[in-house]
Amino acid sequence: MKKRVIVEEIKVKSLHDRIKKIRIILPKDYFVTEKTYPVLYMHDGQNLIDPSKFSNHSWEVLKSMDELHDYTKGVIIVGIDADPKRRILEYSPALAKPVIPYLIKTQGLSKDEIRPEADEYGEFIVNQLKPKIDSEYRTKKNKENTYIAGSSCGGIISLYLGIKYQNIFSCIGAFSSALTITRKPLYKYIENKGIEDHLKIYMDMGTKENGIMSFQMVYLQRKIYRFIKKIMNEKNILSVLDKGATHSEVYWAKRFPDFLKFCFKK
Repeated sequence: MKKRVIVEEIKVKSLHDRIKKIRIILPKDYFVTEKTYPVLYMHDGQNLIDPSKFSNHSWEVLKSMDELHDYTKGVIIVGIDADPKRRILEYSPALAKPVIPYLIKTQGLSKDEIRPEADEYGEFIVNQLKPKIDSEYRTKKNKENTYIAGSSCGGIISLYLGIKYQNIFSCIGAFSSALTITRKPLYKYIENKGIEDHLKIYMDMGTKENGIMSFQMVYLQRKIYRFIKKIMNEKNILSVLDKGATHSEVYWAKRFPDFLKFCFKK
């Protein structure tokens, strides 16, 4: 039986040949048909099938793909593993000042190494990874069939890149976005860029994301939802508040099928 999960390593040209692992997760009928499929690019690829070392749970994307196969007619998911030390940098278009000492202390980075890498990471996805996937797999290549999603800082980078590359993506999934990492610069960027009528945005937050900080996270989620809703087609935005949910793959896995249905809804 041919493998449905293919793991490769790739040198990221835009990030000085940094090595990154990618995981291509194929729909269950990929090897018994010649049809083409939409593609969903996801961050933190190491946790899509394998359990996270923090929560001991995964996104269970393979299970959700199979359960929703009749609805979606199949989707290819491309998981991009996070860099162990530079995850926040790769996933951030801007950094709030308190983040810098946190990265120095917890990741052992020098101050000179700390700068947003969202644009370089996005260049990798759009100009290196997507062409590779489109050439090696049977994909639907247009923006109507190309999506992007992630959680926490991965939610931030999904919003940023999905809006930056509206010619590439048509649906964004921002799960439990770490909106404390970047605030005003993200708002300013979205306002200046504008949002086209075709773009669909799913965003969510749990009410117990992070202990005493949960209230702030819910507040920031509601704030950015109201902001984005004003400048886009209201029919194409969905905000979910998950009562009792924590900042964990347990709940992202639970909500992931709703995101897929949202992207595929005609």
